[in-house]
This record gives sequence, C-alpha cells and structure tokens, in this order.
Amino acid sequence: MEYPLSIRGGALHFEDCAVHDLAKQFGTPVFAVSETQLRSNFRNYSQIYTRHWPEGEVLIMPSIKANPNIAVRRILSEEGAGCDVFGFGELECALRGNVAPEKISVNGSIKDRELVRKAIDIGAHIVLDSPRELDLCEEEGRSLNKRASISFRLKPDLSDIDTVSDYVPEFSIHFMTQVVKYGIPTRELMEMAHAVRDMQYIDPVGIHVHMGRHSKRPEVWRSLVRNTVKLIAEISKTMDGWTPQIINLGGGMPSRFDLDTDVTIKGYVGPTPEEMAVILTSTLRSSIEEFGMSAQGIALAIEPGRAIHCDTGIHIAKVCNLKNEQGSFNHRWAEIDSSQMFLGVGGANFDSSKFEFLIANKADKAPRETTDIVGMTCNLEVLFYQVMTPDLEVDDIVTLLYTGSYIEPCAQNFNALPRPGMILVKDDIAEWIKRPETVDDVLARDVVPERI
Repeated sequence: MEYPLSIRGGALHFEDCAVHDLAKQFGTPVFAVSETQLRSNFRNYSQIYTRHWPEGEVLIMPSIKANPNIAVRRILSEEGAGCDVFGFGELECALRGNVAPEKISVNGSIKDRELVRKAIDIGAHIVLDSPRELDLCEEEGRSLNKRASISFRLKPDLSDIDTVSDYVPEFSIHFMTQVVKYGIPTRELMEMAHAVRDMQYIDPVGIHVHMGRHSKRPEVWRSLVRNTVKLIAEISKTMDGWTPQIINLGGGMPSRFDLDTDVTIKGYVGPTPEEMAVILTSTLRSSIEEFGMSAQGIALAIEPGRAIHCDTGIHIAKVCNLKNEQGSFNHRWAEIDSSQMFLGVGGANFDSSKFEFLIANKADKAPRETTDIVGMTCNLEVLFYQVMTPDLEVDDIVTLLYTGSYIEPCAQNFNALPRPGMILVKDDIAEWIKRPETVDDVLARDVVPERI
C-alpha cells in the first residue's frame, strides 16, 4: 500500500491512526483527509511545473469544488496555492480559507452583478464566460473606480483529433468541448477582443481554458494546448499585438490511481504528473513560438483539483446488519451505515465498483465470502456487487479508499439523512474540520406557514 494508507498489526492505518479507532472516536459514516498527503501532493505539482516552465511564474490553483472545506483551503493557502471558484459560496470559502484575493480565479457561467462587483472590489481575477460578463466588469469597475483583472475563457476547436471521451465515451472530445456551455463561443470572443480595446476599466491579463477529465492521452492534451495558442494568436491580432500575462490550462489531470467515480473509460496507462507537465509545457512553448510570439514572462496556471485531492481522503462506514439467503437463491448482504447519497454515485453498480475498499479491522484477513455491500437508504444501493470479503461481522469497519475529491461535496439528504462530517488526520492526531449534520440541521430550512 502507498502512503497515507498502511496495514499494521492487521489493522488499516490512515497516517498513524488506526481507522477502526477513528470510527470509534468520531462515529460513522465519516470522511477523513490526510494533511500530510495533501501538502505532499501540492508541493509535488508546484515543484514539477516550476522545473518545466522557467519562462515565468507557475500558479497551482486547485479548484475549490473538489473539496470545499475551509481547513483544507487554509492548508493549501499555507503552501502558496491559489484556487478556482464558482459562485459566492466558493468565493467565501476561499476567503475564509485565507486564499490571497489575487490568487483567486472567479470562474463559471452566469456570474451576476453582485459577484462581479465583489471580485473586482477585493482584487480577485475574473474569468469571462460571455460578452455580458465583460460589460458587467466594465460597469462595476467604473462604479468602484477599479480596473477588473480578466481572462477570456476559450473554446478551442479540437477537430484535429477524433478521440472519444473517457467521461462520455459515446461522444468525441471535439464534440464534448464544443457543446459544453462553458467558454466563450469563438465568434463572440473576437467581438469581445475588439470591444475590450476601448474599455477603461478592463485589464485583460490572461487566457483560460478547461477541458476536464476527458482523456489521459498525450495527443489530446497537445491538441488542447496548440489550439488554445492558435486562438490566442487570433486574439493578439485583433488586440494589436496583445500577449497574455497568464495562460491557465485548467484542470482535468488524472488523479494518482485514476479511480475517479465520474470516469467511464479506465484501465489504460496515462502520463505521470511529470510526464504531463512535459507534454503541456513543451507544447505550449513550441506553439507560442510557432505562432510568432514569445513565452518569456508568461505565467502558467493549472488547476489540478482531483489530482491533488483524490488520494488524500477515505470514507469510513460500519457494518450494521448481515443477511444470508440459502436455497434456490444464495446471496449475502452486508448493510452499512453509509449511502450512495453521501458518495455521489449511482445505486446499481452491478458492472463494476466505483471505489476500492478494505475492512479496516481485518485488513490482513484473506477474502472468504462473496457479499453485496449495500447502503442504508430505501434505494437499491448496491455499492459493491458480489465482492470478496473476509468473514464479516456486525461493527466491522468498511473503508472506501481515495475519496478526497468530488465525493463529500456531492453528499445529499435523501431520506432526511444527516450528511457525514469530515476529520483531518496529521500523524496520530485527528480533529473535526466539518461537524456531522443533525436532523435539526436537515430540517432547519423548512418553513411552516402560520395558517397550517
């Protein structure tokens, strides 16, 4: 096993804490995050990209949506991270997480006037997604007498590749990156580039592009970068030789074990983080030169949210009940106190499991029985179908591995279930960083009219 997981004395450990002891101390279900792994992952990305992009500053800006927790963000802020945010909630989380405003990138479509004004006022960077947002920035910048720092979010044409999406394999990546709502349609982009030259309160400093986790294949990423630079060259001509100060290539880098629940096509080897950095930086460098520009002084930003967070987390649950059918239909079920509703996955995982798992208190025991591990709601909830486990007993601890990105943020309250909390583990210390909900929390927003 690889850090932060290890098996000692037959028990699964997370950093230096026995997972079954965490279950006793904090209750189940619960999410846990490794502080040591989080810091290590960020430092690794920062060092790799700094080494391969000497032309300018490197900005590592993991999207806050991957794990929107204030304590987690403060750890990353201590390491020097910026972040990508969507909407007021994530912006507030970033600020409370001590992210420096100039390292915050306000992204996403449908930004309203209030969000634009807040971003300009605090000095955050705004990634434009439409002509309307450009007008809002100019208007609110004038009102505040401050210039809005902006980037254009591009939709590069990837028609030079015919690779299908790992995420939605029914469609090509070219189609998916064009049909997606995010990004400025190229026709409107050129109109914005022309208009921005006459605006007094707009500071057009950068370019942003985000493909997402569509592929690990090097040719896909090379196409993304080269076609992004091709669009930059067109913008540069429209803006009288303008060159971006920042090029943000977004996220979508695969996580270490590439076990993300939203990816359909897995099982093929992709680039390591180092190899991916070489692909991105060398293609960016050569493409900038090809289109007659200079890379010197250009800052490179990336947003490896899933890649930084995925292997930092585990989810801990308890076996609450066992069932066994024998006769014409032989089947076993282990009912745990977690749910697909807490894990952001479907409830009919007959083809393959979304997660790897271990029985924390029997981590060295050989598998002996075939069991369905099922969740606690009234849904089907087949989390693991016909998997091999040690002999299971009530109160055994089931641990789902690599749940650090995009899992806890998707938890919901189906069946009026309170959502799990989250703990932070550092060496042999574990502390709450998000308390578990109560039933009162679940019902707190309900309003009963006086007439009822």
